[in-house]
Amino acid sequence: MEKNCYKENFEKIAERFFFIAEQTGQLIFDGDAITGKIEWSGAIEEFTGYTQEEFSNFDLGACKELIHPEEQERVWNALENSLKTGEKFGQKFRFKRKDGSYIYVEDNSIFLKDENNRVYRGIGLFKNVTENKHTREKLEVSEEQLKMNKEQIVKYLQNFRGIGFQLDNNFELELLHGATEEITGYRSDEFLSGKIRLLQLVRPEDKSHFFENRIKLKTTSKSLVEQEYRIQNRDGNIVWLFESIQVVNNINQEKRLYQGFIQDITERKISMETIEQAEKLRKKEIHHRIKNNLQIISSLLDLECDKLLSGTLDQKKITEAFQESHNRIISMSIIHEELYNSKDMETINFASYLKKLTNDLFNSYKVGNSDISLHLDVDDFFFEMDIAIPLGIIINELVSNSLKYAFPDGMNGEICIKLHQEVNEKNKVLISRIAENDMQNNSCCHRDFSLIVEDNGIGFPDSIDFKNTGSLGLQLVSTLVDQIGGDIELKKVSGTKFEIWFMSSKN
Repeated sequence: MEKNCYKENFEKIAERFFFIAEQTGQLIFDGDAITGKIEWSGAIEEFTGYTQEEFSNFDLGACKELIHPEEQERVWNALENSLKTGEKFGQKFRFKRKDGSYIYVEDNSIFLKDENNRVYRGIGLFKNVTENKHTREKLEVSEEQLKMNKEQIVKYLQNFRGIGFQLDNNFELELLHGATEEITGYRSDEFLSGKIRLLQLVRPEDKSHFFENRIKLKTTSKSLVEQEYRIQNRDGNIVWLFESIQVVNNINQEKRLYQGFIQDITERKISMETIEQAEKLRKKEIHHRIKNNLQIISSLLDLECDKLLSGTLDQKKITEAFQESHNRIISMSIIHEELYNSKDMETINFASYLKKLTNDLFNSYKVGNSDISLHLDVDDFFFEMDIAIPLGIIINELVSNSLKYAFPDGMNGEICIKLHQEVNEKNKVLISRIAENDMQNNSCCHRDFSLIVEDNGIGFPDSIDFKNTGSLGLQLVSTLVDQIGGDIELKKVSGTKFEIWFMSSKN
């Protein structure tokens, strides 16, 4: 009777144990160490993906294939050792489900021995610890990231050449760290003790702005305020500071703190002021050049007017004079347009300028039914205005002459402009002299250029000396060539060809 009662109690306990295992998603096994046969109970389908009938066919040998290949050797060696010695078995590994996916499991087993001290039975429990594994991995990653962040912060503070600080609700200094003495000339303890206050060092003209930003932090919703101001350091030198302060509230939102940093930006401010001053000087120089160029235009108009008044006035000559003056002004205005579009506002791309200039000239002169083409062979050079303006007017005059006189009675033809850098026999003496000066001045910035403006028209009249002519345009050409320190030569072969050599002081 007592035996039956004990049996009933044991069966109730076992039933409860199996129920708990099934409800908690665990897997119980009872295996025969001799035959390898295993009986499975618990949440079989939830745990493995197999039905209870399917999984009942998995014996000890088949279980090896359920272990991830990377972990099979470790787990199986441990199991064989427990089967041999009877020691408790406990391993964590990846378990393969029916669908091929893996879960992390913890296998804890005990082994029973017979009278001959041989293991004959193993009982154990599989527990799904996948979620715990992922949580631990995330925690490890978070800890590693936190460690890296701390290292980065420490490294940043070590290299940070500024001042970090924290203020209480009344803007009293609580913490101070960094290059305090290097920037202000005063030690950190002098500030922390209240012996020296930052406000004492702020320049009078910046104090009102300094106070305004403190009030913004305290009375408005602003959580970050940045400002620049000047202080006078211990040595009496003026130091420009950049300050960034943000509001930091505690958990209960009762106490408001302020933390931030200060950087010495004196060098940057000096650099900016230097650049601004240079920009002002450059603009002043440009305006001065524009004024000079307008005076050139005025002089050209005066010369044209004198020329007209000295002869017989007729409508055609007046029209031509105004057209020529118009073209000269346009040539200069295009230069200023290119100048303002340039990166440095000091030099212009002369090739780009020539394309616009010649396009305007061809549109301006419509020579009967003539079909006159233009060929530009010009390298990309950047010239200063002192070279670009005279050179532009020279080309304007020579191309205008070709368009007006080289192709009469509907004659077709071509005008060619070439501009290259080269060394000529004619200028070797000049080059040698300049090179010698450059060596003495540790500079090498002069370049030799060749400009050719030619056409295949009827040719330049033999009876006219282009250097001594009544033509205002050709007089301008000769004068401007001299102005840029150049030389000009006329060749009368298959049309008209002007060759000009000059030096540029811009590398």
